[in-house]
Amino acid sequence: MSPIETVRRAIADALRPDPKIWVDEWAEDNRILPPDTPEPGPYRNARTPYLIDIQRTMSPSSPFREGWWQKPHQVGGSVTGENLLGAWICCAAGSILVVFPTIDDGKQWELSRFEPMRSNTRALRRRIRPADEKGSDNTKLRKKFPGGVMRLVGANRVGALKSSTIRYVKFEEPDEYVLDVGNQGSPIDLARKRTENFGRKAKIYGDGTPTIDGRSAIQKQVRRGDQRKWHLHCPDCAHPQVLQRSELRWNDGDPDSVRLVCLECGALNTEHAWKAKNYAVRPKGMTEADAKASGRAYWEATAVGEPGVASWVSFSALAAPVGWRPWPMFVREWLAAQGDEEKLKTFVNNYDGECYTDSIRTSVGAADLQKRAEHYALMTCPIGGLVCTAGVDTQDNRLAVVIRAFGRGEQSWGIWHGEIYGDPSQPEVWAKLKELLEAPIRHESGQVMRVDAAAIDMGGHHAEDVKAFCRQAQLQGKHWFAIAGAKAYGAPMLGKPKPVEFTYKGKEVPGGAVYRPVGTQSIKNLINGRLGLTKPGGGYYHFPLGFEPDYYKQLRSERREWRRDGKGHKELWWVAGPDPRNESWDCEVYAYAAFLYAMSGRHAEIVYREREKLFGAIRQLDLLDAGAVQAPAPESGADVPAAAVDQVDASDDAETEPAQEVTRPPIAQQNRRRRTPPRRGGFVSNWG
Repeated sequence: MSPIETVRRAIADALRPDPKIWVDEWAEDNRILPPDTPEPGPYRNARTPYLIDIQRTMSPSSPFREGWWQKPHQVGGSVTGENLLGAWICCAAGSILVVFPTIDDGKQWELSRFEPMRSNTRALRRRIRPADEKGSDNTKLRKKFPGGVMRLVGANRVGALKSSTIRYVKFEEPDEYVLDVGNQGSPIDLARKRTENFGRKAKIYGDGTPTIDGRSAIQKQVRRGDQRKWHLHCPDCAHPQVLQRSELRWNDGDPDSVRLVCLECGALNTEHAWKAKNYAVRPKGMTEADAKASGRAYWEATAVGEPGVASWVSFSALAAPVGWRPWPMFVREWLAAQGDEEKLKTFVNNYDGECYTDSIRTSVGAADLQKRAEHYALMTCPIGGLVCTAGVDTQDNRLAVVIRAFGRGEQSWGIWHGEIYGDPSQPEVWAKLKELLEAPIRHESGQVMRVDAAAIDMGGHHAEDVKAFCRQAQLQGKHWFAIAGAKAYGAPMLGKPKPVEFTYKGKEVPGGAVYRPVGTQSIKNLINGRLGLTKPGGGYYHFPLGFEPDYYKQLRSERREWRRDGKGHKELWWVAGPDPRNESWDCEVYAYAAFLYAMSGRHAEIVYREREKLFGAIRQLDLLDAGAVQAPAPESGADVPAAAVDQVDASDDAETEPAQEVTRPPIAQQNRRRRTPPRRGGFVSNWG
């Protein structure tokens, strides 16, 4: 063949339109599902009719350039992505980029998903040789085929998302991506730019399970599209509707009785009744409009999206094929998630296919907490408070302090919040903190309580000052200790003490300063859940009227978002919000760490019983000469009973008369120790 002919053929191939082969038809003609799948054997569109429209929309000859599916788990999303990749390679070859949260995810996908698909699909075996075959020019992360190459990359690597030109892009679980790759933008935006040269011939597809409302990547993308929803016809009146959990009905204690109600006629029908006709086999080439007219389930757009962008939303696991997600199991999982925020979030994401609204964070804001403030003064503790601790946050120009008392069930009462202004490198600032931590706290029982333990943050620029203060306190027998936030998400709430002072030989200084790592993420999750409690009891947080509005704003200043640690593990981290001030939030975390310190190595029940002997009963003391309430004076000629002897002043020289029955003292007096109180002349100066 002459060079001129070669050029002509190359130009003709470039101008030739893509073959009009739908991905769903290619999959049914070519794909054989491997033995380790739930339903091995030839791929059948009739089993999952809701995947047909997705695959056709992303076919090479489709006018749509992008497609995004917000979905629950285990409804065929992985198979859809595999079918698209296979058809792109075999029918309209071009370079492909498959983006995973991390490169390890890509390696796992190649081993467990792509290689079984390649080895079980003849059309792919002819084009892609095994990675372990000598001379195949293939690796685990790079698959070469006639017309292009497929690369598997991690969303956390900038270089992999910026080089070369790509025709096809497949995004796996976008909600698990890093938000900003190397400070150069979203990985989705970076990969999308690599397809611009192909114009409408490019295809970008992403699917994934959503996470938190307002911060979900897949949610953001589907809102750009036409937002198609999957409708099923009522078995009785044929009214089409989207299946929703709120329309399920069942008898109490019997999930097997579950039925779904029709929004039009109110009829209740089982899962099999809803899906029998709706999931009937479609004739080849049937469109969504034809399916709607024939009484079958169908997708229908509900919004006007960006040109060339399709999306599929509001698809619940209730719509999965019969046998995949049985409705009775759906109900059981829903009931099991009640009362547990993490389980509830998992259910909403994985079964409903919807973003989870953090109800505690959003419904219990600063204003709501302030409305719960109660009528008791600062530096006073209501009945129930037994162990008092403090948390101190060290800033460059001040010390923020929160004092809180804990009782049974870890119900707690705010005692004091404020800031000590001044340079923490100056001794007078620490002298004021010492004075505050040693100040007496009036208990409602009439007794005096003091701070049992205090946790002081040594982060920032004043770690040496914190260590010096805590070292001196330890020498004086005070339980004031330095802390630092642990880096690991799942770190213990209060770690073991670690020395921070060593000799020049590297040996620990006897009696030197130590600090304890604090699992701030774990404690914040705990406190956040307790702030959502609405009735006093175990874990409930009480606040006095004296706490200022700024305290509550700082307490609710942070938000949660999904992040990955150095090992690629995805967790819901607390991060700074729009207002960077969060001192009271940190102080509450440290105060709880101090409570764990105060209770460590001790049996909680024994501690509570001993403290209740001191703070359990209310003692009414008069400021003027009162002492204890005296028993009624006997009438002339009457005897004083022996039981009343303890209730009279020992200095009185009244003669003993024959016994006479007297009125029993009030309950509060019976609980006091029966001893002869000293006569107090004048103003009482000591409450002890």
